[in-house]
Formats: sequence, structure tokens, C-alpha cells
Amino acid sequence: MAQYIIRNTFSVEMIHYQQQSGQVIYKSKMTHGKNKKNFEVFSAGEFIAAITQHIPEKSFQLVRYYGWYSNRARGDRQKRDQLKPHESSVEITETIEVLDVSGHQPKKIPSKTWRECSKSLGS
Repeated sequence: MAQYIIRNTFSVEMIHYQQQSGQVIYKSKMTHGKNKKNFEVFSAGEFIAAITQHIPEKSFQLVRYYGWYSNRARGDRQKRDQLKPHESSVEITETIEVLDVSGHQPKKIPSKTWRECSKSLGS
């Protein structure tokens, strides 16, 4: 529960409580639904019910890793590292070829970017 309170799923700055009517207005920068409205009006009880739906169950996985940090990538690296001692008996030589590109001329001059075009119009 404390982890959720520290990193909640909604912005506290967007919550506005109207004391005279007992309503909570949650304003968002995004528009949702058919009406494309960027706010929602709740009673105090409805608002508490709505935000508590976002509290994850105990031991629920909150962080997912992709790419380099994913379980599969880490497992593949671990397997590869375990194979390296066996491969150390085979000597691998690599040759690096340096290419001289100092005389290269592009076939055509690239067109101006949108930024360059708009800068020249403003001058």
C-alpha cells in the first residue's frame, strides 16, 4: 500500500474538491470517450471507490522489463557466458579493415529539412 501511495496513478494537482456541494472534480489533460471531456465529477465516496480500483493486489507484479533487462535476454546472456569457458580453447582471430571514406561524394545534395525551410521564411 505504501508503494502505491508513493507512486500513485493519478495526479493530486488535478483533484479539486468543492466543499459546498461535496463533489470531487478530477481534471485531466487528455480527452476520453464520445464527449471528449477532460474532467469527471464524482461524489466523495464515488471518487474514493474509483481511485481504490487502481490499487494493485498484494504481490502483483508492477514492473515489467523489456529488451536488455527482460528475463529472456538475461537468460540468453547467462547461457552465453556459461559457454565461453569451453570456447576459450579455440583461438579466434579478428581482422579489422579500415575504409577510407574521405573522398566519398554523395550522389545528390539532401533537401532542406522543414526546420531549415521555416527558418529561411522567418528571416
